[in-house]
Amino acid sequence: MKCLLICTLLLISSHSFAKLDNIYLSSGLEKSSLTLNGAEIDLDDGVFVKIGYPFVLAPNYNLVIELEYSQIGSYEHHLTDGIGYDNVEIDASSVGMNLKYQSYLFDSDFYLASILGVHQYSLDLMVDSLSQTSVNGTTLQTTISGEKSIKEVGLSYGVEIGYSLPYSLNIAASYTIGRVISDGIAIDLLSSQLILSYIF
Repeated sequence: MKCLLICTLLLISSHSFAKLDNIYLSSGLEKSSLTLNGAEIDLDDGVFVKIGYPFVLAPNYNLVIELEYSQIGSYEHHLTDGIGYDNVEIDASSVGMNLKYQSYLFDSDFYLASILGVHQYSLDLMVDSLSQTSVNGTTLQTTISGEKSIKEVGLSYGVEIGYSLPYSLNIAASYTIGRVISDGIAIDLLSSQLILSYIF
């Protein structure tokens, strides 16, 4: 079995190395929002890195396989009013693979791509809050405290538009929607990326 695996890897490697001149490396800035239990939360700016390879299907049409790691963003909310307090912290990241169908428009350097991704999303959530209300002279106190780490595989889809620059550079912008289900709760992530790529 090991011999078969090694032979397979050598075949794939020898085929790939002959065409490595089209491999690309991308990075840039990401702005995301997270929807949890109907509440939308804007995350701080994130960063990402991608490595991809396009397979030519026809002139001006590529099928791109892309590996991506994204530090999607974080959120902190700290509020106190002397009686109660509300502290929330969220940190989100993902690692996964994208499949992109890329089409260059009208034989120009502009392209449009549809994106389908499979990612493992990691979410660290922390909530610590205390609130007090008075009802008919009775003071009611509510405390919520807990931490949860979520690691779930989810799908994402979206679009990307880009332009090929001189010196083997590409610039692009993308918009994707991702969803994970954890303990029956849907978590949606909306992300916009500004992408700069270098083609080897």
